[in-house]
Amino acid sequence: MSARAATVCCALLAVDAAAAVAGYEVSATTTVSTRSPLPGDVAVGATTDLQLDPSATGTLAWGRTVLLLRYAPQLIIREPQVAARVLPLHHGVASFTHRFARASLLLSEEASYGVADIGSLRLPAGGRPTGVFEVQTLGAVPYVRSASLLAFDATPDDGVSLFFSAGYLLSGDPTGGLQLPLQFGPVGTASLRLRVDRRLGLLTGAQASHAWFNTGAEQSIALLTETVEWQATRATSLSLGGGVGVTRERVVAMEGGPLPGLFSEVLPVASASVSSSLQPGGTPVQVQLSALLSPFADRFTGLVYERLEGRASATSRLTRELSASAAAGTGYAIPIGRAQQAGDSATFGEASLRWEPSSWLALVGTGRFVWTEQPRTGQPGQALWAVTIAAVVRDRDTTAF
Repeated sequence: MSARAATVCCALLAVDAAAAVAGYEVSATTTVSTRSPLPGDVAVGATTDLQLDPSATGTLAWGRTVLLLRYAPQLIIREPQVAARVLPLHHGVASFTHRFARASLLLSEEASYGVADIGSLRLPAGGRPTGVFEVQTLGAVPYVRSASLLAFDATPDDGVSLFFSAGYLLSGDPTGGLQLPLQFGPVGTASLRLRVDRRLGLLTGAQASHAWFNTGAEQSIALLTETVEWQATRATSLSLGGGVGVTRERVVAMEGGPLPGLFSEVLPVASASVSSSLQPGGTPVQVQLSALLSPFADRFTGLVYERLEGRASATSRLTRELSASAAAGTGYAIPIGRAQQAGDSATFGEASLRWEPSSWLALVGTGRFVWTEQPRTGQPGQALWAVTIAAVVRDRDTTAF
C-alpha cells in the first residue's frame, strides 16, 4: 500500500511539473481630472481631462518559465467641455522570465507610440516611482518609446547577490520636433550586494549610459557607487552611499544655450535614505525619507548637470479597504561643474486616498501641486496643479492544462 501511494505521488508531481498555467488580467481605469491649463489648452484658470486606461494581460507559465504579454493603451480626451482633443497612446509589454535554482533571467520589450502628455504633473515613462517631477512642461506631444532589456540576478549564497542588466532605449518626438528631441542609446547596470552580518550590508553599484540626439547632441554618464545598508531596528532601515560620476557631452548650438563643444566632467554622487514603520495611535504608517545628489540627464536640452533631489513620503492602511499616502519633494540643479541649467527646480506635494471595497473595484482620489522655475529662460515660476478621481475595475483568473 505504501509503495502504491508513493508511485501515485510521483506521478502527480510529474504531471504538475509538466503542466502549464495560463492566466489573464483585464482592467479599466476611468480618470476625471480638474487641473491648471497646459500649453495648447483653450481654457484659462482651470480645465479638465477625461482619461481612459484599459489593460489586458496574458501569462503562460510552465516549470520555472513565464511568458507575459500586455497591451495597455492610454486615451486622454483633453478639455472635453470646450474643444475636445483626443490623445491616443498605444503601449505594450512582452517579457520572458526563467528562474534557475539560485538565479533568474529576464528578457523584456516595452514600446509606446502615439501622443503623450509631457510635463511636470506626470512622471516620465521609465522614471523612478520615487523620483522628483521634471521641470519642463510641453503638453501634448507626438511620442515614441522603446525599452529593450536583459536582466540577470543571482544569489550564489545567502550572503552574496549579483545583478546585471543591459538595454537599449529610444524615446522622444518621432516627427523631429526639437522640444522633445528623439534620443537613443545603450544603458547598463551592475551591482554586488554583500551581507556582512544580520543587520549590515554593502552594495557596490555601477551604471553607464550613452544617448545620441537627433539634434546632434550626445551625452554619456558613468557612475560608480558604494552604499552601506543598515537594519537599525526591526522597523527602521538606513542607507548611506557615495561615489563618483564621469560625464561626457557633445553640446550643440541652441538659442539661449551654452557654447557648443565636447566637454567632460567628474561629478560627485551621494545618497541617503531612511525607512521606518510606525504605529501612531495604533495605525500602521510606513515613512520614507531620501536624498540623492547625482548627474542628471535632461531629455529636453540634451545637457547633463548635477541635481540634488530630496523626497519624503508616508503610506498607511487606515482600514482593510481604505489606504492613504502623501509625498513631497524637490529637485534642484546646483552650481557644480559647468552647471548649464543651475537654478532649474521642481518642488511638489501630493496626497491620495484609495478605497478598495472588493477585489474587482477601487476608487482613488489624488491631489498634486508642482512649482517649477527655470531662471535661465527669464520666465517667472510656474504653478501646476491637478485633482483627480479614478475608478478601477478589474478581473483575473488562471487555468492549468
